[in-house]
Amino acid sequence: MQKINFFLLCIFCTTTAFGQFYYSTAFFNYDTLPCPFDNTKTLVFPKGWYLYQTTDDTWAGPVDSSRCIGVEPFAPFDQPRIDLSQIDPQKALFLRARSSEFAGQPSLEPNALYNAGINFHVSDAATLPVPGTGCIEDMCTGLFIGIAVPGPQRIQTGVLNGGNFPPNYFYRDINTCFPTEYFFSQNLNELIAKFTFPPGADLNGHYLYLDYASVEPGNVSPGLISEVTVGPNNYNSTSGEYDINVGDAVSNGGFFFENFILQYTAPTFPSAQEPSYVIGSIDPNSPEQETINLIVNPFQTLEIQPFTYLAGALVAGSDTLRHLVNLVNNGGDICMNFVDFVVGGGDEFRYGSGSLYMNNAFSCMKFRSESALRVLEGSTLHYGNDGTGMLALCAGSTIALERNATMIVDGVLNMSECNNDIPPQQLYMDLPPGSKLIFTDKARLTNRYSQGQQMHLNVRMLGGTIDDAALAPQDRELIRRIYPEPSPEFADNVSIAPNPFADVFSLIYLAGKPETVTLRWTSISGQTVGEETRQALPGPNEWQPDTPETAGVYLLTVESESGRVTKKVVKLGKQ
Repeated sequence: MQKINFFLLCIFCTTTAFGQFYYSTAFFNYDTLPCPFDNTKTLVFPKGWYLYQTTDDTWAGPVDSSRCIGVEPFAPFDQPRIDLSQIDPQKALFLRARSSEFAGQPSLEPNALYNAGINFHVSDAATLPVPGTGCIEDMCTGLFIGIAVPGPQRIQTGVLNGGNFPPNYFYRDINTCFPTEYFFSQNLNELIAKFTFPPGADLNGHYLYLDYASVEPGNVSPGLISEVTVGPNNYNSTSGEYDINVGDAVSNGGFFFENFILQYTAPTFPSAQEPSYVIGSIDPNSPEQETINLIVNPFQTLEIQPFTYLAGALVAGSDTLRHLVNLVNNGGDICMNFVDFVVGGGDEFRYGSGSLYMNNAFSCMKFRSESALRVLEGSTLHYGNDGTGMLALCAGSTIALERNATMIVDGVLNMSECNNDIPPQQLYMDLPPGSKLIFTDKARLTNRYSQGQQMHLNVRMLGGTIDDAALAPQDRELIRRIYPEPSPEFADNVSIAPNPFADVFSLIYLAGKPETVTLRWTSISGQTVGEETRQALPGPNEWQPDTPETAGVYLLTVESESGRVTKKVVKLGKQ
């Protein structure tokens, strides 16, 4: 449901009245022009647009001059359709706006949110374009948005995701939200749609219909967060940390906001070499290192401008030690658009609920040494969207799953040292009782950027589980399960808490191999009052066994092929 909420918020933040779009076209006007490669042929194009294929499947690659590709107006509404028999079915088809389409357009508004999209449909299921990122330029079907900026052109992308559609539903939308920078000289420079068709598909007699393309500005300015300052009113005595909602951290306040931008404020245009930091500080400053949590709540959307990170201010009296600043999703929508959001220096991204939406293959969170991606107890984080998005873990960072937390990896998990000056390192994480690490069939696990490709994901199996069956075999080999060794004293491998108990208790059994464990309840008089079997896996196994119906003192025998132990357990009566 949260993914749907994100798109609703994106749509809400854009203008809905006709005539308010920054750019839009319904493709219903046409140009008739000679084929660029064969002047004996004329082609019909949507006005201001043209079609082509390239020899390397990149949008800016060498054009395939053996193909003259046009559209035909289709009755009764003269809607443009592309006869797919014109194209090489093994290569992507590009639909690109001519530069004349944007001539005279004003600059994009600074510090704003925009929504770009294209709508299309096909004649039948056999020609539905391929979604996801498993193609050249990490996009099979999607949208390239080129933004002219003070520096190299910035390319924003939106990838077509799979979605759950009825078999006979042939309409698709590509939508992507993106923030602009604070500079005034930003202009729409490119708008290019890419379509990749199923391998081996016979496209003769099949059509792609063009419906609509647009770039829409927001009709309400987002709240800008350029610094985060907390005081005594933000102190949470339960956690011992400082909590502040994104709505209370905006620097252009005085209005009602649902959409927020973590703002880049450095004087240069953003790049990996010139990042900008939103500083978290405490007023009055503390001589002790404190933790500040910037929280996104339900119905709030946070966009992060490229190369904009959180960092703590210096602790009072220190010129090296900084306060910790965590980004916390507590039910909102966090949208990753472009390159990395970097977490380091002991800071964390904490996930409780909501969505973390990745617009393209390079939407990325990067965790440096001592930092962590933390999934809070009982929460489920879906990281990535149909293979879109990247999680970059550097040496010394970790994924911290709390008890009964689940993380679903649905993009690329990239492991590396992030420092070529250090020797090969390893990554470690814990899986506590009830936690789950799941990889989808679109997920990838790679160490290709690590020193000598030696880095592995070493998982200490402390009662949680890994589901990596959908990974490619070479990716599965990068996961190493580390099981705690059972004690030679069998009794030390069985623990019970609480004892005495009222209704339920937990039994933790540390196994060294898969085995069957029998649990047998006996009264003080020696009568068996209950028995059950459990299947243990290597590592800690946590169970809540069935208990005798009445209060009293009992003997609980735990037995497997590895040993046998009997413990006295007290069940309390109801109060």
